[in-house]
Parts: sequence; structure tokens; C-alpha cells
Amino acid sequence: MTFKEMNAGVMLLSIVTISAWVLVGASGDPGATVPEVAARLCWAMLASVVFNIVAMIFFAILVSIAQGQELKDERADERDHAVSARAMRNAYVVASASGAAGIILWAFGFDFTIGIYVLFAGLMLAGATDAASRLYYYRVG
Repeated sequence: MTFKEMNAGVMLLSIVTISAWVLVGASGDPGATVPEVAARLCWAMLASVVFNIVAMIFFAILVSIAQGQELKDERADERDHAVSARAMRNAYVVASASGAAGIILWAFGFDFTIGIYVLFAGLMLAGATDAASRLYYYRVG
């Protein structure tokens, strides 16, 4: 496993964990106001950053022990740039669609908090699409 593949795996784990946490919070408080939802999502973004930092350190140590050598990030080459470009393209499509979905919901009179959750979920899904695409392109080519 390379450092870049581990990074994508940690991103997927983070997205699943933080999204589940937000989903549990949202289902437990369906009548939340816009400021309450915004505060919940701000905490989720902060938790995502902290989770990624801690998980990267933990898994770098774990993978290094399993491989018997230090796991280092390699210098990016032409293939890495191509993988990154294709993965980001896929993520941009998902992010754009979720942005449009949020605006369409508001245009049809849905509650503002529903649109905020749709936008947040779309951005998390875009991040998952980027990470899954990176794993796929690194493995398949």
C-alpha cells in the first residue's frame, strides 16, 4: 500500500464516520433551526479535520509496522497528476449536482435546513467520490 492509497482510504473512513455522526444528530433533532444545523455542521467539519490528522498518523504507523519499513509519501509523477485530475473531475460533478439539488429544493419551497443538509451531504459524497476514484485509478489505472 502506498502513502497516497492510504490517504484515500483514510479520507473514505473519515467521510463515513463524520457523515454517520451528522446523520444521527440530524435524525435525533428533526426540528433544528438553521443556526443549530449550521453549528452542528461546523463541528462536523472541525471533527473531520481532526479525525483525518489523527487517523493518518495512526495508519502511517500501523502500515509502517506491517510493512517493516517507514511509509513515505513519494514524489508525485505524471501518473499521480493524471489520477488526481480524473478523481477531482468526478468529485466536481458530484459537488455540482448537489449544489444544484440544494438550490432546486429551495426553489420548490423546502425548508432551508433540508437544503443545508443536502449541500453538506453532497460535499461529503464528492469527497468520497474523489477518494474512491483515487483508489480505483491507482489500482486499475
